[in-house]
Amino acid sequence: MILFSNTETKFERIVLSLVIALILLIVTCTNSAFSQQDQEATSTIGIKITSPSTDQQVPVGELTISGISTDNATTDCTVYADWNDQKPFQKVVATGPGGVNDYSTWNFTYTKNYNIITNGTNNLTSKLSCLSSPANVTKWNSVNVTGEVDLTTPKNEASSREEGTSFEGQNLTTIANQTRNVTEASPENNTTKTTVAPNNKTGNPIIDFFKGMFGT
Repeated sequence: MILFSNTETKFERIVLSLVIALILLIVTCTNSAFSQQDQEATSTIGIKITSPSTDQQVPVGELTISGISTDNATTDCTVYADWNDQKPFQKVVATGPGGVNDYSTWNFTYTKNYNIITNGTNNLTSKLSCLSSPANVTKWNSVNVTGEVDLTTPKNEASSREEGTSFEGQNLTTIANQTRNVTEASPENNTTKTTVAPNNKTGNPIIDFFKGMFGT
């Protein structure tokens, strides 16, 4: 009886070990499958801040950023933005062609209601969060911009406007030159002044002859 009891105990331990090993195997395979699904879902989504660009100089105060994402009107995603990791994240404005839930394009304005751009380095982060099974998937994109007190427009935009102003100035100069050339070439400027010599002839050929000889 004692030998039989020991045999049963060993058999139960073996069965228990096999059950535990099977459970661990199932859990591992399940986690691996979920992890693979998460990686696949994460690799199919994306987000990017398109304006301003990284390291751009911007005015201190309110600033509007814009961007793009892989979201559309049919996907269950939302875009958020933050400043220097200050929570909570702020929901951006969807501007995609699909309507208020289409974050394929989006924008967000930093105001005093959340936080304005300050002097120095500002870290601006966008986050795309999509509902997925078994867990949500998220992507981030960040840019660093430099707040400048003396700027009134972002430096890239200011440069573009300066180039435009310079270009317009060149046009105006060209037009002025053309106008000046036309003025200089006008009949009034090109009129030749002619001095008319006085007529000293008397009508008598002999007198006029002697006057011509002696210059009188």
